[in-house]
Amino acid sequence: MITAHVVNAQNRHLYENEFDEFLRRRHDFFVHQKHWRPPSPDGRERDQFDTDAATYLLGIEDDRVVTSARLIPTSEPHMVSEVFPHMCERSGVPRRPDWAEWTRTFVVPDKRATGLRGTLTQLCCAVMEYALDEGLSAVGGVQETYFMPHHGALKWRAEPLGMAREENGEWYIVAYIDVNEAALASVRKILGIEHSLLVRRGMQTSFIEKKLTAESAQFTRSKEKCEQ
Repeated sequence: MITAHVVNAQNRHLYENEFDEFLRRRHDFFVHQKHWRPPSPDGRERDQFDTDAATYLLGIEDDRVVTSARLIPTSEPHMVSEVFPHMCERSGVPRRPDWAEWTRTFVVPDKRATGLRGTLTQLCCAVMEYALDEGLSAVGGVQETYFMPHHGALKWRAEPLGMAREENGEWYIVAYIDVNEAALASVRKILGIEHSLLVRRGMQTSFIEKKLTAESAQFTRSKEKCEQ
């Protein structure tokens, strides 16, 4: 069973080795396995959405990062708003601080179970727990369509924002999952657990308040410049 460590800009210094491993795992998955991105010279995969607004859940088991999730408030620039807005023709692009875009998920090859109690479901449980703790209303984003039956198996309600589309031979859809107590209870029942999977170390800024904190800091810096 994984433990899901909550990593953000404030406590990343506590996870230097784990975060570096996470970036290398991402490179292996999204560059070498999925061929979504060109190779990086340093062997670490990053994109324009790896900003201070992002929160990461690093799924750690046996002292290694085996899975991950990146969560970004949809009130910030995110992958759907900047790259896939055309896939939200039904409901429009979400831009709410209490909706989190969920991206950059992988599972290392030896942990990819076919059963419903595997590493992917454990990560889903951690994401739902974190979202519920932080007062979020929905999590989701652009995803391969084969994830939709998995959401259904967890008894999660996933609402598509548009039609599925084919990109480079694979089918994708933008969908967001309702965050509620029933969704967490359902996935915990499947896993046969009652305990928390989250680990929080160091400073833990509220997910929803991050944007307000960043704006406040920017305002302070602007004010200081004007007073100089």
